[in-house]
Amino acid sequence: MLNLLRRAGVPGGIPRGTTDGRSHVCGVPDELAIEIDSDGSPVSFPAADWFVCFVPGLQKQWWHRFAAAKYQHVFVMRRVDDSSWILVEPWWTRMLVNVLTLDEAVKFLRWGASGKILQIREAIPGSGNQARGWSNCAVLTAFLLGRAYWTWTPHGLHRRLSTEPGARPIDLAQWLAEHVRAVATRNSDQALAELDATADTSLRSALLQLGNGIMTALLSRSGLALYKLAISESGRFEAAANAYWEFAPKRAIEAVRKVLEQAQSRVEIHVEDPAAVARQFFAMLRGDIHLEILFGSRGYPSATEIHLRVTSAVDVLLNGARLLAHAPTCQTADVAPPPIAVAGAAQ
Repeated sequence: MLNLLRRAGVPGGIPRGTTDGRSHVCGVPDELAIEIDSDGSPVSFPAADWFVCFVPGLQKQWWHRFAAAKYQHVFVMRRVDDSSWILVEPWWTRMLVNVLTLDEAVKFLRWGASGKILQIREAIPGSGNQARGWSNCAVLTAFLLGRAYWTWTPHGLHRRLSTEPGARPIDLAQWLAEHVRAVATRNSDQALAELDATADTSLRSALLQLGNGIMTALLSRSGLALYKLAISESGRFEAAANAYWEFAPKRAIEAVRKVLEQAQSRVEIHVEDPAAVARQFFAMLRGDIHLEILFGSRGYPSATEIHLRVTSAVDVLLNGARLLAHAPTCQTADVAPPPIAVAGAAQ
């Protein structure tokens, strides 16, 4: 069926690699030739944007005397999703290709920022050529990007790429702050998606739904990656760290505060400072689980574990507050509530 759709030119299909659907290569089945696209690939990929990093060397090498001070080496990186990156690093002895976490990627990007970072879109199928002679970092990078440049140095490659219409220089501090803000906002939107629907429900149900959403967002791969970045790089990238705290924890705390104020307006609960109680509730939800996961002392919690943690935090909060609705007057209304105190709540 897929092949029929492709032959008919249905959107979503890919062009056939051969005109008659035959491989014309001895030993290669015809069905493989039918599946390939017009570039000869079994799977079609859209062109991706790469961060091309032109950098000074980290260790002194003999050939550095022949290269520009800030353009002694070049490597490339590409974002896969919100929490992982692909690194292609042409070492002197091998081609290093690996997947990095966000905080690992930032270490390489910091190296890139010591020189120049260009955002370049790769060319598919490209116009490079394998007959390029000496395969140094500049030649291999040009070949990866599908460029036909006959340049031998990182500085020469930088001059060529920087003149392209789509080339974009990257200010790492500004880009990182925008990236953190966008990911944190998206995670918060998902966590708080059910908030409007909880306006007419009981306080306990609203807190359970909100708590589960907050914990799921905080403990997602991207949520943990942002948290680790905000902690480890706060001294270097203050704007990025502030963006995380503003659009992740603070936004979640503000949502909890609104739920508490709505319950208080319905005379369902009485708390002197809803904002302080919201911060305590968030602290109970988070606890030390971030650090335990990041240091490897525990694995990622399951959905059941998250729900049990949220239920426990809700019970502690409600038991420490004065419940007014549907409670016996002689047992609840006349008894002063115990304080809600959680270690680290102020932070």
